[in-house]
Amino acid sequence: MNSKSKYNILCLLFLIFNILLAQEGRKQVIDSITPPTDTLVRVNKESLQDIVDTQGDEIRNIFSKNTTYLIHNAKVKYEDMIIEGDYIVMDWNSGDIFARGKVDSLGKIIENITFTQGGKKFEYTEAVFNMNTKQGTAYNVRTEEEEMVIIAEKAKRMNDSEYYMRRGLMTPDEYFKAKKDSLADVEFHTNKLKLINKPQGGKDLIAGPTTMYIEQIPTPFILPFLYLPASGKKRSAGILIGSFGERQNKGFYLERWGFYVPIGEYLDLETRFGVYTKGSWMIDNKLRYNKRYRYNGNLEYIYEKNISGTKGLSDYSESNNYRFIWNHIQDPKANPNLSFNSTVNFLSQNYYNNSIYNYNAINGNVTNNQTSSSISLVKRFNNNPFTISLNASASQNISTGLVSMVLPNLSVTMPQIYPFKPKNGAKRTIFHNLYLDYKMNLQNSITTTTEDMFSSKMFDNSNNGMSNSSSFGTTSTIFNYFQFGINVNYKEVWTTKTIRKDFDPTTKTVVSNDKNDFSAYRTFGGALSLTTTLYGIAQFKKGAMIQAVRHMMTPTISYQYAPDFSTDTWGYYGSYTNEEGKKIKYSYYEGNVMGSPSNYENSSLNLSIANNLEMKVRSSKEDSGVKKIKIFETFNVNTSYNFAADSLKLNPINITASTPLFNSRMKINYAMRINPYKIQFDSPTSTVGYAVDKLNFSVASFTMGLNLGLDSSIFGGEKASDKYKRRGTIRYENYYFDNDGYAHFDIPWRLDIGFNYTSTKEFNKVSNVSATINLNGEVSPAPYWKLTASTNYDLESKEFGFTRLGFSRDLRSFNINFNWVPISAGFNKTWNFYIGLKAAILKDALKYEAKNFNDQTNF
Repeated sequence: MNSKSKYNILCLLFLIFNILLAQEGRKQVIDSITPPTDTLVRVNKESLQDIVDTQGDEIRNIFSKNTTYLIHNAKVKYEDMIIEGDYIVMDWNSGDIFARGKVDSLGKIIENITFTQGGKKFEYTEAVFNMNTKQGTAYNVRTEEEEMVIIAEKAKRMNDSEYYMRRGLMTPDEYFKAKKDSLADVEFHTNKLKLINKPQGGKDLIAGPTTMYIEQIPTPFILPFLYLPASGKKRSAGILIGSFGERQNKGFYLERWGFYVPIGEYLDLETRFGVYTKGSWMIDNKLRYNKRYRYNGNLEYIYEKNISGTKGLSDYSESNNYRFIWNHIQDPKANPNLSFNSTVNFLSQNYYNNSIYNYNAINGNVTNNQTSSSISLVKRFNNNPFTISLNASASQNISTGLVSMVLPNLSVTMPQIYPFKPKNGAKRTIFHNLYLDYKMNLQNSITTTTEDMFSSKMFDNSNNGMSNSSSFGTTSTIFNYFQFGINVNYKEVWTTKTIRKDFDPTTKTVVSNDKNDFSAYRTFGGALSLTTTLYGIAQFKKGAMIQAVRHMMTPTISYQYAPDFSTDTWGYYGSYTNEEGKKIKYSYYEGNVMGSPSNYENSSLNLSIANNLEMKVRSSKEDSGVKKIKIFETFNVNTSYNFAADSLKLNPINITASTPLFNSRMKINYAMRINPYKIQFDSPTSTVGYAVDKLNFSVASFTMGLNLGLDSSIFGGEKASDKYKRRGTIRYENYYFDNDGYAHFDIPWRLDIGFNYTSTKEFNKVSNVSATINLNGEVSPAPYWKLTASTNYDLESKEFGFTRLGFSRDLRSFNINFNWVPISAGFNKTWNFYIGLKAAILKDALKYEAKNFNDQTNF
């Protein structure tokens, strides 16, 4: 053969030899992992269950040792586990993986490796993990569980559910968690730690003896063991931690201890109790429910047996307090045609002022004099104008204990409909604008006391009635600028109770007797109205400070008529003769929940004028060069003249106005009532007079309210972040430093000032004057401090009213709060001091709270 043929044969033999060698080497790797049987792979218990994906900047395979080296940016992915590091060694014979973090020139690890499984991340400096048994050991572990960061010198992974750790610490420090700081401000050290994965999500954390460190200094706070249950996605029952201590008038106590129990998928129950060695006790049950996209709400009932002092001594007192709360909110998307909502807040008369806890004084609830509750069910119909509403409402006066209830209140309403409107196009004529509405209302009114609630006495003085009312009318534009309207109304009232009055000459009193039978009365009336809008603009020369002034005035004149239903023709009124022989008329329907027919003829002309006054001034701060200022946002005047009255035909003149100032930071509201007639007194010593038919305009009442809101932006100026560029580190990012190293920061503050003045005279000789100043503000003298204060001062009595002071301090992982009520009515002066961890998982377990209770003791 020639030399060329010999060369080709040699190259072919060399290529075949390399292919065989490569196949032999590949066969050794496969045999060490999954030995083949025929064309299928049989996997035993120690075999890998998935493909092992490897990555690295440099990959070295040592086939003689069945070992793979991944160097720099190394990554191994197996099933749902991912291991990332700077250096990874894989032993295919044993299934072991050794991983190490990035090291510097001195051999110190400067970057950890990460182990991720199921979205959960662990960090180590070094680790050994077996792909077959899924067990492993790691060193210098860091992981996050709930609100805690856990660090341990050594950790062992037994399986997917259990992890053991030695010589570890736990911390809720948010800055340490975010790696803004290498040292935590609070740590919990333990030698033994165990994490248990829960099927519902999260991990239970169990530790041996645990010591708390603050700023690396050990404290006397040592726990024999620590157990933190996982919150997970599912709720679980547990104990609610309260507080314990001693109070002078209550004795030793356990407060706010209890338990939490989930009930099914949509309910949970929270029960807390308090017991005191001198006899007091309380229980607080709260039931919450939530069905997504349907409704949510809560039911809460609090009952307190409040005993103060020592039985048999003068300081002994005993009272029962309760409070019932029910809030229900229906999702608007659940059923657009049927809605049910409730807001119920019902409590005993002394609950706010004599509760076992002092939170009502701290929160300012002791100033509440009125509470209200309501329950409503509303049904709407498609392609039907009618709406059915079923309501129950209650108004409770805390000072007097009186409760006014409307139970039930049923309404069927048809809003305005236009039966003659055109099918296409706008309504243009009076005939097109003809409208009709209707309302039926059924009410049962109850007035009772807090003590008689839910008893048979509650219904003794019930008052009920039913009304049917309707109106129709039309509107139209006349002469292009005037809106003209006509309205006629009709009302019919049904009731099962009327009254009869007689004068008893023996006792010289008027005696009222109820008559229980069906009765009805009917009223009607009508009205005409005419309104328009007038504009007046005054322009000033170009370049002047005031560019223009605009006045908008909306006058409305109307006429109303309704007959006198107290005449004998209608039969709605009776009469009796008093001691002086004077005939006194009264309505058979007096006190009815639907009212009674009017006892005078109304033929009145009504006049109202609404005004708005604005001006434009030159301003370099505006893009347009001018700024709009409201002189009077509203200035309204109204009065009426009754032609049918035999005297005093002109009614009082009412004036209301509001003015915004300083870019609406300040708003002033005015209200004035002017009596047009002379007030006459029978004698110089009389303090109350009466009006006579002689014009003499005088101010009957005047009210002014001023509200001013101030904050740190009012003075403008550069912010610290704009003026200084060097910023603090760790948690002092809000501090900025100048060239000399001095710290600067913004000081946000807010101050709300309210002034209320009322002078009422009416028919009195001397005016009754009330003037108070209300202050409410807060300031942050440093980024993590906040001071708050609120008070009011009575200018007439020269006394301060309810006053509350407080401050809070953010101590990184801790919060400090202090609230003080130095001035309050009764025995509601109190204070409260609290320091505790911010982390929700530990805030009830690690805290200190001191307070002065509302125990009628010296403050």
